[in-house]
Amino acid sequence: MDLIVKIIQSIEDPILLSLILVVVTLSWIFKTHIVEYVKKVKTKKSPPKKNKIISLKNHDVFPTMNRVRNEVAMMKFYTDKKFDRVKTLMCFDFTNHKVIQCSKRMEDIVKISKIDTMDRNTLKKLVFDEQNLMHKGYIESIKKEWRSRGIEENDIDYVIQLFEKFRYDVVASFENRINAIFSNTHYVTNFDLMLAIFEMWAMGIDLLPRDMSTTFESLNGKFKNLKYRK
Repeated sequence: MDLIVKIIQSIEDPILLSLILVVVTLSWIFKTHIVEYVKKVKTKKSPPKKNKIISLKNHDVFPTMNRVRNEVAMMKFYTDKKFDRVKTLMCFDFTNHKVIQCSKRMEDIVKISKIDTMDRNTLKKLVFDEQNLMHKGYIESIKKEWRSRGIEENDIDYVIQLFEKFRYDVVASFENRINAIFSNTHYVTNFDLMLAIFEMWAMGIDLLPRDMSTTFESLNGKFKNLKYRK
C-alpha cells in the first residue's frame, strides 16, 4: 500500500493522477466481482472437440460381424434328415469371407485422408463405391476358395445368385437408406453421416445369418458327396 501511495505522490500530471485514482478506486470497490470473473475465465471449458470419423474404428459393427460369424459357425444343415457336412462348411466359409472383406474395407474407410472435410456429394459417392467394392471383394474371395475345393463354376454362380436373391431386400434398403441419410439435414457433419452409415451396415450384418440359412437350406443335397475340406 505504501508503494502505491509513493507512486501516486510522484505523479505530477493531474489528469493521469485522476485516471489512476479512478481505476484504483473502482478496482477496490469491485474487487470481488473482478476476482470471480477472472476465475470464470480461467476455468471456462474449451468448446467440445468435434468427433472424428477415425473414431468409428471402435464402432459396434466390428464386434457385430464377429458375433454373426460365430452364429453361422453354429449352424448345421441337413439333407434328407442327415447332417450335410459340405453344405455346413460352405455356408461358414461364405460368411467368413464376407466378414473379412467387409471388416477390412470399413477399417480402411475411416482412415481415408480428409474424409472429415470432403463435401457431401463426394462422401456419398465414396460410400456407394466402397459398398460395391465390399461386395466384389467377398464374392471374388469365396469364388477363389470354392474353385480350389473343386466346385464347378456354374455351381459357384448358382449359389451366389441364390444368396443375392435372398439378400436383395437388404441391398435395396442400403441404397434407399444411403440416399435418405445424405438428404437429411439433421446429419450436419461428415461424422454424423458416417455414423448413420455404420449403423445401417451393422443392421444389415445382423440379418446375415437369416440370409445364409435360407440360401443353404435351398441347396438340398447338391454338394453332399463333394470332397470338401476336412
